[in-house]
Amino acid sequence: MESRTNLKKFSKGTVTVENFRDRLRLRWRVNGLRYSLTLGLKDTTENRKLAEQKAHQIKLDIQADCFDETLSKYKLQRHLSIVNPT
Repeated sequence: MESRTNLKKFSKGTVTVENFRDRLRLRWRVNGLRYSLTLGLKDTTENRKLAEQKAHQIKLDIQADCFDETLSKYKLQRHLSIVNPT
């Protein structure tokens, strides 16, 4: 999990946090396949910390050999609540 500011090659299992069009995205490789996950968050200090947590989770899953290839495990969960009018 590293911020990528210049173009350089990273070691296997490294998940990078990138700013792409002022939004945060994660990029990494597993078993020769390239993955990218756009988080839909603006590049702020708070959001970058959240992105780094997701990157760390992905890295741990890769190391534990339980990586979710569908990426559904790593997508941000948006919770909606239903409000009943009184």
